[in-house]
Amino acid sequence: MSRASLSLRLTRAQFLPVILSPVLVGSILAWWMVGRFSLLLFAMVVLGGVFLHLASNTIDDAFDYESGVDVISNNMFPPDFGGWKVLPRGLMTFSQAKLIAYLLFSAAGLVGLYLTVVTGPVVLLLGVIGAFFAYFHVAPPLRLGYRGLGLSELGILLSFGVLPVVGSFYVQTGYVSLLSIFLGIPVGLLTVSLLMNHDQIFFDAYQKGSKLSLTVTLGRQKATLTVFVMTVASYVMIVAAAIEKVLPFSALLVLLTIPLFIVQTKLYRTPAPSPLQYVKLTQTTLALSTVFGLLLSLSLLLG
Repeated sequence: MSRASLSLRLTRAQFLPVILSPVLVGSILAWWMVGRFSLLLFAMVVLGGVFLHLASNTIDDAFDYESGVDVISNNMFPPDFGGWKVLPRGLMTFSQAKLIAYLLFSAAGLVGLYLTVVTGPVVLLLGVIGAFFAYFHVAPPLRLGYRGLGLSELGILLSFGVLPVVGSFYVQTGYVSLLSIFLGIPVGLLTVSLLMNHDQIFFDAYQKGSKLSLTVTLGRQKATLTVFVMTVASYVMIVAAAIEKVLPFSALLVLLTIPLFIVQTKLYRTPAPSPLQYVKLTQTTLALSTVFGLLLSLSLLLG
C-alpha cells in the first residue's frame, strides 16, 4: 500500500462525517437564527475539525497498539477483516504514527489560533477542551477509555456534539447560544452511540486487553439498551423542540432516519455468531448519525 493509503487507514478518515455533521448544524443554526454565514469561516472550522478528528483517531491507534489491545484484535480477526489496522501488521511504527498525530494536532492548533484571532477567545477554550479529550481518550497518563467510568464517552459527547456545534455557531455569530448547546446534545448522543456499537466489534479484545470502554463495562446487552435509549432521546429532544416552536416544524425531517433506526434495532435482536457481525451495526449507526445531522441542517435552511 502507498503511504497515503496507509495514512488514510491509520486516521480512519471514513468516520469524518461524525465531525462534519455537528459543524454543519452549528453553522446553519447561525444562519437560521441571525442570518450570518461566512463561507471562509465555515471552511476554516471544517478544516480545524477534520485535523483534530484525524489526530484523535491516529493517537488512539498508536496507544491502543502500545497497550496491546490492537495486537490482540489483529490476532483474533481473520486477515481479510476490513477494519484491520496498520501498526499491529508492521506497516508503520509506533513513532511514525505518533509523529503523524502530532502534526495533525499542530495543524488543528494553527487553525484554532487563526479562528481565535478572527472571532474571539471562546474558540481557544473550546479547542483546548476538545484537544484534551481527543488526546487523552486513550493516551497516558489519563487513558480515559481504559478506566471504565464512561469518561471517554463523555468526551465524545462533548467533542463530537456540543463543542463543534457551539464552536461553529460562535465563529459565525460571536456569541454562544443556549440553542446551540441544546442541539449539540442529540448530535453528540448519536456519536456516542456509534462509538459504543463500534466497540461491540472489539468487545472480546478490549476485555482481554483491559480496555474498559463503556460498552465493555456495561456488557453487550446493557450497552445495546443504552444506545437504544440515547437514540430515542435524540429524537425526543428534536421533536419536542419543534412542537414547542424552539425549532422550525421542518425539524421533524429527522424522523426520516427512523428506517435506519429500525434496521439498527433489528440488528440488536439478531444473534451475532461472530464479532464481525457488529460491523453492519456500526455502519448503520454511522449512516443514522450522519443523515440525522444533515436533515437537521436542512430543516434549518427550510425553516
